[in-house]
Amino acid sequence: MSEEKNILEVKDLSLHFGRGEDEVKAVDQVSFTVAKGETVALVGESGSGKSMSALSLTKLVPRAARFEGGSVMFAGKNMLELEERELRQIRGSRISYIFQEPMVSFNPVFTIGWQIEEALKLHRKGIDRKAEVARLLDVVHLPVRLAGAFPHQMSGGQLQRCMIAMALACSPDLLVADEPTTALDVTVQREILNLLAELSEKTGQSVLMITHNFGIVADLADRVYVMQRGKVVEEGTTRQVLYDPQHEYTKKLMAAVPRLLPKECPTT
Repeated sequence: MSEEKNILEVKDLSLHFGRGEDEVKAVDQVSFTVAKGETVALVGESGSGKSMSALSLTKLVPRAARFEGGSVMFAGKNMLELEERELRQIRGSRISYIFQEPMVSFNPVFTIGWQIEEALKLHRKGIDRKAEVARLLDVVHLPVRLAGAFPHQMSGGQLQRCMIAMALACSPDLLVADEPTTALDVTVQREILNLLAELSEKTGQSVLMITHNFGIVADLADRVYVMQRGKVVEEGTTRQVLYDPQHEYTKKLMAAVPRLLPKECPTT
């Protein structure tokens, strides 16, 4: 992928916790790119560093974390060098996140519509916000009446759709989906994945998908980076990684994917 087409370029990113013998290299010289209109997956088990890598893009990391090197180039700027004021202008506006726990991402005392309007008020001036909320709910296949609902009145799947609507409110250049279906039932997971695939196809949205699920990778990703203990150990197209994995860790992850075996016929 040519550099001109890349919307995001992460190079040698390092994020550490603690010092001395207690130092943990949560992200250890990680490099990856996302092109315009491309869906890229960071894959690995819990603790592999994939979520920290994603949060590092806009410096949404815990206070105890230290950036020890590397760069995150987005829109011609190194995000790691920006002040908090500049980062706030990019978060939610040009880079939006979808997290895995929608219930804790919404304020329980305000309606969904009000909260989406607040995102619009912050980043988009001079528009009919109520009309835009209705449009966004329609985009994620929810009835406009749910704009007046409170978070506790909605199902997990509905809330996740609302989070996607909020993430899309400012037409971001990059959508970061961090385990967006983990807390949902299997049938609802499929609905959310179908929605993300539909949005990517219709809008040409660039997506960075954080997941441990190779089923999601097979359905949505164009390219894959496999992470283990803070490092990228394998990268390639989805087809290359799924059908011809080179690293032993990737092979083990693939072997751990549940498979349906044919039921044995009883003998008579």
